[in-house]
Amino acid sequence: MSDLDLAAIRRLGTDALKLLSHQFEDLAAFLNATDNLTFRRLPEQPSTRGDVKVTSTCSCLMSLTLSKQFHRVYGEDPKEQAKRAFERVFNASWRSSGLGLNNAFSTVLVIRTFGLLVDAGVIDSDFAYTKKRRYNPLGNVTLSEIATWLSRDIKRFGISKYPPSAAVVYWFVDGIDRGEIRLGIGQWRSLCDWAREEFNRQRSLVVAQHEALMDPVAMAMAASLCSRLRTIADTSKSSVIGSCLKLLPSSVELQHGIKVLFDKQSPSGIWPKYFPLFHYPKAGSNFCFTYEMLEAVLAEFGYGASSFLAMSPTLQRLDHALTWCVDNRLKYSVNGRTYHGWNSGGELDSLNAGKPESWATAVVHMFLWELQHVLSTKAQAAILREYKVPPAVLDSNPWNNLLDMDVRLQGSMSKTTVRTVLEKQIVTTAAKYKPFSGNKIEGRISALLFGPPGTSKTRLARALAAKLGWPLLLIDPSHFLSNGIENIYSRATDIFRDLQDLSAVVVLFDEMDALVRTRDGQRIDLTSQFLTTSMLPKLAALHDQASLIFLFATNYQEGFDPAIKRPGRFDVLLCVGPPSWEEKLRRIDKFLPAEATTGEVAVARKKLTSVAKKLDKTQLKQLDLLTVQETGNFFNSLAAHGSSTLDAIRDVTSADFQEQLIRFSKYVTLREDDDTYKRYENDQTESRLQ
Repeated sequence: MSDLDLAAIRRLGTDALKLLSHQFEDLAAFLNATDNLTFRRLPEQPSTRGDVKVTSTCSCLMSLTLSKQFHRVYGEDPKEQAKRAFERVFNASWRSSGLGLNNAFSTVLVIRTFGLLVDAGVIDSDFAYTKKRRYNPLGNVTLSEIATWLSRDIKRFGISKYPPSAAVVYWFVDGIDRGEIRLGIGQWRSLCDWAREEFNRQRSLVVAQHEALMDPVAMAMAASLCSRLRTIADTSKSSVIGSCLKLLPSSVELQHGIKVLFDKQSPSGIWPKYFPLFHYPKAGSNFCFTYEMLEAVLAEFGYGASSFLAMSPTLQRLDHALTWCVDNRLKYSVNGRTYHGWNSGGELDSLNAGKPESWATAVVHMFLWELQHVLSTKAQAAILREYKVPPAVLDSNPWNNLLDMDVRLQGSMSKTTVRTVLEKQIVTTAAKYKPFSGNKIEGRISALLFGPPGTSKTRLARALAAKLGWPLLLIDPSHFLSNGIENIYSRATDIFRDLQDLSAVVVLFDEMDALVRTRDGQRIDLTSQFLTTSMLPKLAALHDQASLIFLFATNYQEGFDPAIKRPGRFDVLLCVGPPSWEEKLRRIDKFLPAEATTGEVAVARKKLTSVAKKLDKTQLKQLDLLTVQETGNFFNSLAAHGSSTLDAIRDVTSADFQEQLIRFSKYVTLREDDDTYKRYENDQTESRLQ
């Protein structure tokens, strides 16, 4: 983690989350009390039935949707309520503080709000093609038709005789991208041409230190616009849209523009006001608020392979911006109610009176959400690199092709299988979880996998991670002992601190027997006893956080401290044994050469079924007890020198098969006359859901 200051990332992320935790109370205070759907702009504004503040409501809806918190404001059936709120906005008069009807600013905010709601699954994208409203000069049209008309001429993004701004065009592109509104090739090319020219013009003025004309905030919004257009072009299936990529500045140029932006930050933590986006007839000039700009910058440059926003110099700048939020959080009381939030400074009267604005408060919370989200993803990437975790790959084949094991859960009258239990209890619910969403994984999240050595517990964890498309992080005793046995306690603290920074990851604690044995002075040394004591609360904390799946794999669960197996640490206790002989025959292809044909596999299955019929019960039981690896080794042992496994299986006689099984079974993990098997028999009664 040498390239990133993980401690600084954690500290800044924690501070952002602390402020973000107020989002619900901050925005709910501005609800229009007559409908409990739309939002007022200022604290003293009355709640009037039918008075829909379009830009304020859009800002609050976007903020709550981005952070997935609208359910807290809207209570029961929150998606339906949020949809109703947007429908109120869609059908309202699109004005804002004296701006003309259907002005580009209000229109673009509606389109962007629609996009975020589609992205969150609140509204179906078909809404843009089916619902109509009156929109001059077009008449009765859909949102899609409005978006198409706007993008046919960049000048239409201008407001009140002001030229088009990168901020407004960025919000438009973000909205149509998220909302799946289709544009023609001509519109995409026009947007790319204008974005390129605007970025190059703004950057040249900033780099040249042209104090009279430069606008670093406009440059940053143009960079964000170009970045989003590059992403759209890069992922488009249309080769024509993809060709637009060649028209846009390179990622290196765009990142350089953002680095220059941070050099222009004022000591207060925000950026000076340069040129207004437009002028409100009733409220004065409207500038791009610092946190509108930073939200876009974080969204467009905070993800992907580049980590420059999480490097120390930029972190310090972001820390300054966050400090401004802390220092300028307003508190204002009126009519017996207290309001908290921020004021953008666009209207001096409300600023001087210390009144928070709903839209500015919503925007700051959008910035806070993006900030903590970006920092969380960068911290996770650094931690996974530190633990040498391979990239996650979504692949159901390892899970579907896994040889399954029978298991009987306590309290159940019928047998099930290990894979069935994990699929139902963990995989199905975890698959719905969105990483770093601020929500918890619903349902069970942890399992203790115990059973004899060689029963594919690690392979099971790998297959589960692939099924989810999540990274798999393996933790074994060497991680705890990496700084010496004398530092094992502090190392455990460090490891669990790292784990608490992860989201949508499968963690496997492998071969952990020695570190969680019973706290009995005659059976365990003092260091391991301390580690067991330290791990109990850490496992409980990891379970309570519910942001990842964790599994413990052990060969000897009977030696575990009983406290480890109590509810609140592991939700599922599963004895993982060898697959049955029937299961091994069903998946006999797993033990044969990869080039074996379907016919050859069928012949091998038929022959093994035939020869096994001549075995007695003890020998059949031994076939059941062979682990996956032992089964493969046994089949290979049938082959004479130089012959193939396929040929050996095809030609083996019942007598030779029986003789070789007796000989081979002397060296396997599980034999009915062995203590390991007796422990396994006891383990088979311990599987349960908690």
